Amino acid sequence: MTAINKVFRDRLRARAQLGGTFIKTPAYQHVEIAGGAGLDFVVLDAEHAVFDPAQLDQCVLAACAAGTAAVVRLPDPGASSVLRVLDMGAAGVLVPHVTDADCAREIIARTRYAGGVRGYSNSPRSGGYGALSMARHMQEADSGVSVLCQIEDKAGVDNIEAIAAVPGVDCLFIGRADLAVSYGVAELDHPLVAQAVDKVVRAGAAAGVAVGIFLPDAGALDAYAARGVSLFVIGSDQSWLRAAALGLSGRMASART
Repeated sequence: MTAINKVFRDRLRARAQLGGTFIKTPAYQHVEIAGGAGLDFVVLDAEHAVFDPAQLDQCVLAACAAGTAAVVRLPDPGASSVLRVLDMGAAGVLVPHVTDADCAREIIARTRYAGGVRGYSNSPRSGGYGALSMARHMQEADSGVSVLCQIEDKAGVDNIEAIAAVPGVDCLFIGRADLAVSYGVAELDHPLVAQAVDKVVRAGAAAGVAVGIFLPDAGALDAYAARGVSLFVIGSDQSWLRAAALGLSGRMASART
């Protein structure tokens, strides 16, 4: 698990193109399928889906078994929420509504032993259930955890250069839907949202920080990659299931006519 997490962070920081999906169903089988299919990572959505801690723990373990990185989108940025998923061995955290540099610094501190405020224990999975020495666990944990700051508010866009400059921010993750709401519009491709996306991408490039985005499907992947986005969360396990079900329903309807 430590190796998987470190490789993911190294590739993320190198702005290699990475592809994954949201897991919104608390089922470890979905994680195994995504990892077995070759996705670079999954995002376990503890913000907008009904994961309890035990289900998150199973899904993180499934990601390890499938050889893919498990990032957890937190329900809140509190210290206990961060600590819980890192102790499980999660590769990183996707933190909603990061609006300024102080918020980013607080999150970074909660994910780090050295120079941070992460509560120490090597007894969970992340510490090998006690097998890792204190020094080794601290070093591997600090070097392997990724912090993805979700930029989904006008304030976050206004402060994006300062957020990108915070040491330890590994990715600026664009949430176009919440950006649209924040700007008072109802279209993901509204000019105000497009301008905000461009500003985040420019800030990431200037700071040498990866930029990520959620897309409902892969249709616009190449276009966003050309703009400088390197991490893509494409759809979710539920949206993929719905698309397959709709396709089957349509074929059955055609067969009946």
